[in-house]
Amino acid sequence: MAKAESTGRSTEECLNVDYMRSLVKQYSELGQWTSAFFWADAAAASCGAEGASGDDMWLLSSAMLARGELHRAANAVMSRDLHKRHLLCLGVAMRAFISAKEPQAALNLLEECEPPLLEVREMDQTHNRALAGVLVWQARALSALERREASAVALTAALKADCACYEALDLLLEQHALTPENESELIDSLPINHQMNLPEATLLKTAYRERLLRYSPLHMNSDNKSDSSPTTEMGVSEAVRRVRARSVEGAESRARRLAAAGSWADALKALDAAGGGAPAVRAACLVELRRSADLFAFAHSLVDAYPQTWTSWYAVGLYYYLIGKSEVSRRYLSKACALEAGAGCVWLAYGHSFAADNEHDQAMAAYFKACQLMPGSYLPPLYVGVECSLLNNVSMCERFMVRAADLHSYSESGVTVCATESGGGGWERLAARVRSAHVAHEAGAAAFAAGDPRAAHALWRRALALAAPPGQQLESCWAATLDALGHASRALGRAAEALRWHEQALALRPARAASLAAAGLCLALLGREARAADCLHAALARDPDHAVAAHLLDAVMDRVDSALSEEEIPQFPFPAVQISAPPAADPDPDATNTSDMSMSFD
Repeated sequence: MAKAESTGRSTEECLNVDYMRSLVKQYSELGQWTSAFFWADAAAASCGAEGASGDDMWLLSSAMLARGELHRAANAVMSRDLHKRHLLCLGVAMRAFISAKEPQAALNLLEECEPPLLEVREMDQTHNRALAGVLVWQARALSALERREASAVALTAALKADCACYEALDLLLEQHALTPENESELIDSLPINHQMNLPEATLLKTAYRERLLRYSPLHMNSDNKSDSSPTTEMGVSEAVRRVRARSVEGAESRARRLAAAGSWADALKALDAAGGGAPAVRAACLVELRRSADLFAFAHSLVDAYPQTWTSWYAVGLYYYLIGKSEVSRRYLSKACALEAGAGCVWLAYGHSFAADNEHDQAMAAYFKACQLMPGSYLPPLYVGVECSLLNNVSMCERFMVRAADLHSYSESGVTVCATESGGGGWERLAARVRSAHVAHEAGAAAFAAGDPRAAHALWRRALALAAPPGQQLESCWAATLDALGHASRALGRAAEALRWHEQALALRPARAASLAAAGLCLALLGREARAADCLHAALARDPDHAVAAHLLDAVMDRVDSALSEEEIPQFPFPAVQISAPPAADPDPDATNTSDMSMSFD
């Protein structure tokens, strides 16, 4: 008793709270959340009658959240009103409600907190970084409630508060909430140089610029403004390039751009170098390469590992779309939508599945839904334009093609474009402004279907110029554009030029039945029936059910036969032979005497 009086200290004061906090952080880093919860609880309880601090309760509620005790973590913060005056505690409570599928409750916490807490402080970047985290969770809650414009505003505010918050930019780009011009303006307006040192600022600007060019082929290299700045040292730029070349996120960015250029196999290699990641991009590449077995294995590995992630069921839906089971595909795509209502690419896949079954009205409805979810992406209006063309709605098709062309733009394309042919039609005006090879190709197909081969020819020339500048090799996926140029040239009465386009298409995709049949038609128009027949025979050897090649071959052979007169038909004289019976004494009655073989037709 005397010893207790001599100390004069309570039991709580004998404990080392700082040591307990260090244990919480160590166990949190190790992923041992039960140990972290125990020591966080002990540290909070050791604070005595005055109550635990906001930092201690943040550690405790974070451990609860990691253990899956969502409402308990939120209640630990809200019972002490820490969400009104402590940013970290506010963020944990919002995360808990969002994980519990209660986004409105997370937004209600923001209305209860003190207004100065949500203001940016110029001299306190630690506060700004915590504020950016809160704004990101606010954006997630707003997106779950389908308030996408407000979500984009919150993500923009998070980026301006903390330029290093890469998650805010990633969510902003995944939602396609801004147009490409607005995205570029946002990056230019960020105070990156004021919040970070020069090397890290250069790295961040480079990463952001590459992320913005997700739909730009790799040859569309725009000069990074940070690299061209007079204050940037050459050594910093070289170091940034080396880091980006080795980084996982840099490999994913390259994979996206390779996929945009049609280099599907190279994109898969880049994703393999990144150790996985971007499952939606990988699934799309496997679909384009028509590797159904690989897509099957990849999709089911995702389902086994991440059954609650929408990309897993999205990959399964793409597999069934690839093998032609559209109805089953839509069943799994609907499951992906149930897990992530804002996934616009799922609705694009919906539209593709309906279009494959020639259900154009349902396809357009799915594409319009994707337009709502992805207002800054050029893909939904592009596919709406394609469906309008199939429905012979030329004016609406042209309108949506122009919209897609306006949404897709490069900061500095650096492409030398062939001069378009004379004419001032709407399609040719589109050819002068389009910056996407895919948009130019689909617009050319729509113009050709509308009976304007001259405009189609200009659009397809534009597509080739954008797909590969002079001196670069075209990818094999652009063989269809070369064939289309051949059809347009033939419609314009230029059969020799059409033949050259088809030969280039065959150089990219050898022995393609459609290209061989088109080349055979051009040869027939040029009066070279023998070579035309060879091409058509080769087309039928490749695809025996090719109806166009079969009819063309019949017509070519009829033309060849009618051109030959009776005298020109080659005669094949029979040799004079005579067959005589074998001698009676011949021991072999079946033997034939070949010494005297003659035959007379008299």
